[in-house]
Amino acid sequence: MDKKMISRRDFLATCAALGATALLAACGPKATEAPAEEPAEEAPEEAPSTGEQTTVRYLSTHGAVMAPWIEKSLENFATEHPDIKVEHEDLTEGYYDRLNVMLASATLPDVVNLRSFDMYDWWRMGNVHSVSPFLDADPDLDAEDMVDAIMASCLYEGEYWGMPYDASVEHCYYNKAMFDAAGVEVPSDTWTYDDMLAKAQALTDPATETYGFARFPPYGDWQAEPWYLSNGVNIINEDRTEWTMVGEKAEEMLQWLIDLDKVHGVTPPAGAPSDINFFVVGKGAMYISGQWEIPGNRDAITDFEWDVAAFPTGPAGHKPITHGGTYVMYAKTKVADAAWQLQRWITAERDFQMNVYGASGYSIPALKEVAAEAWLAPLKNESKPPANAQVVLDELDAAVPGTLWPNYQKIATMMTEELQKALLGQATVAEALDTLKVRADEAIAEAMEQA
Repeated sequence: MDKKMISRRDFLATCAALGATALLAACGPKATEAPAEEPAEEAPEEAPSTGEQTTVRYLSTHGAVMAPWIEKSLENFATEHPDIKVEHEDLTEGYYDRLNVMLASATLPDVVNLRSFDMYDWWRMGNVHSVSPFLDADPDLDAEDMVDAIMASCLYEGEYWGMPYDASVEHCYYNKAMFDAAGVEVPSDTWTYDDMLAKAQALTDPATETYGFARFPPYGDWQAEPWYLSNGVNIINEDRTEWTMVGEKAEEMLQWLIDLDKVHGVTPPAGAPSDINFFVVGKGAMYISGQWEIPGNRDAITDFEWDVAAFPTGPAGHKPITHGGTYVMYAKTKVADAAWQLQRWITAERDFQMNVYGASGYSIPALKEVAAEAWLAPLKNESKPPANAQVVLDELDAAVPGTLWPNYQKIATMMTEELQKALLGQATVAEALDTLKVRADEAIAEAMEQA
């Protein structure tokens, strides 16, 4: 195959922060949640040992809840690979600050936990080791065995520079009981932006403080990209040298989102307490987010029926995207062969994919053969919502890789800062987008000088 493949400010700031934090929640489950069962797979039979061990240092950022599951799988790895000793460290606080210190001092571990939106920056700075030679030499693993769109985030200049371990995609959560009571048809797989607005208007009743949208939709960072793509707007040009989220169509999309509050009043008012989850308390009919919120909704909602639907289709079509978690091999590793065995175990072996990532329900394993089995089957077997959970996997199948650009984190922060000004009435939509372009292009040029 082809391997190339409150206050107004507080309320809006809370909405803006959703995009920056949601993916981290998907890749690192909340500390209060835990998988319900012990790992189901048997430990592999012990392989013969040569008597010498190669040490591989492994750094993750998954938190305390997942630690027992990781440790169990690493024990199984040790049984199958007795010649490899894994030194594992998990960091959560100040993770990226620690990574930068390790990079500067050339002490980064051999196998490192990143996010897909880190991949381009890490590749262009020469910090990652190609895994294509290992994939090419592996008779039992191919790039097409992984979720296509998230695997593509690791592909640069014809080589793969990392392996994804999970994938996330956005969709719509909706309160079916509210839809039924109001006589409003639930969202279909082909519903549009106009359909979404019409349903939100029909389900909004200021007198009872119920709203068509339980929260303001993501408008900055990676979670906003499907809105813009579906309106014919690309975030950056093809060679990643110029910011292109500007002009008439971008202004039209941002204004449409702002008007949900300012014109149509279908979101909670800007002064509403930010600690209230309007969906969970039955005061919001729908909202846009990812599959990482399913476990929390299942635990919190007991008095009404809810479900999920596809992301709506815009004027330019249906354009879901995916981001997720990746594991990379440090470019300066001295134990590449052994590091690959661990990297492969984490991202492409059933043991780790099923029991670490699949069991929590927060993320969808990146290994195709276990995605449905590990993530979807438990939802159906327990007969709990969402009944239409298959739509999440369907959206993932239709997704394209989320756009990556130089200086990703810095520009993502700029997006929130500048677009929030339009929401707060401190700048027009055009002014906010134009200023963002100027700042983003400067950050891109800065990054290119550093590469």
